[in-house]
Amino acid sequence: MPKIMEMDSSQVAEAAAQGALCIAVIGCGWMGLPTALLFAETGAKVIGVVKSEEEASLLDQGIATVAEPGIEPLLRKHVESGRFKVTLDAANAASQADAILIIVPTHVGRGKKPDYSAIVDASRNVGRGLMKGSLVIVESTVGPGVTEEVVKFELEEVSGLKAGVDFGLAYSPIRASAGRVFRDLTSYPRILAGFDERSFHAASSLLSLIVKGGIIKVRDIKTAEAVKLFENIYRDVNIALVNQLALFCEAAGIDVVEAINAANTQPFCHLHRPGMGVGGHCLPSNPYFLLEKARKLKVNLDLVRAARRINDSMPFHTIKLITAALRSCGKTLKGSHVAILGVSFKEDVKEHRYSPSIYVAERLMRRGVKISIYDPFFTPEELSVPGVRIAPTLESCVEGVDCILLAVAHEKFKSLDLNLLAKLVKMPAALVDGRQVIDPVKAREAGFVYAGIGRGLVVA
Repeated sequence: MPKIMEMDSSQVAEAAAQGALCIAVIGCGWMGLPTALLFAETGAKVIGVVKSEEEASLLDQGIATVAEPGIEPLLRKHVESGRFKVTLDAANAASQADAILIIVPTHVGRGKKPDYSAIVDASRNVGRGLMKGSLVIVESTVGPGVTEEVVKFELEEVSGLKAGVDFGLAYSPIRASAGRVFRDLTSYPRILAGFDERSFHAASSLLSLIVKGGIIKVRDIKTAEAVKLFENIYRDVNIALVNQLALFCEAAGIDVVEAINAANTQPFCHLHRPGMGVGGHCLPSNPYFLLEKARKLKVNLDLVRAARRINDSMPFHTIKLITAALRSCGKTLKGSHVAILGVSFKEDVKEHRYSPSIYVAERLMRRGVKISIYDPFFTPEELSVPGVRIAPTLESCVEGVDCILLAVAHEKFKSLDLNLLAKLVKMPAALVDGRQVIDPVKAREAGFVYAGIGRGLVVA
């Protein structure tokens, strides 16, 4: 069988269908594991590379390590069929693979500087097993230039091979959100750039096995790297804008929800919703990848930096609303008991990385507040926040509290029985809405002192 760099798209598809194509996926997290399983669905042999024995053991048993809908049946299917295997040895996986996908997490560290240590480590380990004629596709989110300046350098340094001569190199960012990863990976158009034309065509043929939304070619790798950052920064800046507008609405006595809904009837207006903070893996970190590159280029991205500052300030504003609402109840923040409804970083997803709820809970505890948390997507055993009681039910979470903070717009929380909650809390009590889920009028009718982001304090 020819090497993947020499195949056309029909040969790649045929090799996958016959089980003759081997793909190594470095990193089996929230995006890596679904990607690996989608390729296994095509018939390809997939080797998932993980960092810990515990993770490998769970995956070998068909137990998913991420809570993505639909993932566990697919995992069990391909573990049992033998099309998906797990290892801790990236070098060995690379030595067997026709194509290697690097999908490891990238973070920000001290001083909000990008931390690419995971991608450096992955590149070095892949380089130790990289074979001539193989294809490497980087899918981790990185700043412009990182694939060629860091990944390419490490692969060549360790392997002794040359990109574009001995192996192919391409970059294609993941475009998917937790809770709908399988749909997004298959249906969204995929951005792709190759180090050279051969790399692009090989990567396009491979990705087209699972991507049905089409491949969008961009001129070079640094452009493809920038595209992913632009997408997330657009959202971050939009959220920062509406967060500032929400603060204005609170001061001016305007309902931010009504104003946004009316404004968005204009076809060119697409305001997001304000909230008590931005969480998840991407938005709190990705802008800093671009900011670091801009710093090196001596380009000011003041708007991007300001958006991060505004969004990072919203948990503190939420605490101010809680304080004001409790004061209206004749209570102080210190010594009060607050129930937080929702710990996920966004609605209807079982994922709490960089959760604003946890951030608020930790800071409230420092001020002498007792905290209870309930989230319908987590059992008490699945959550651990030091000093916080994780309640098994909504009712047990709110019983006897002085304030309820609705922190996540889970579907279950959109039909709360406010009259029932009013019987469980310690009246007079506050209801603080961090996501514009509760009708202020209904909250007042139930006897609560209501405060909401973009709506301010509404006393019964």
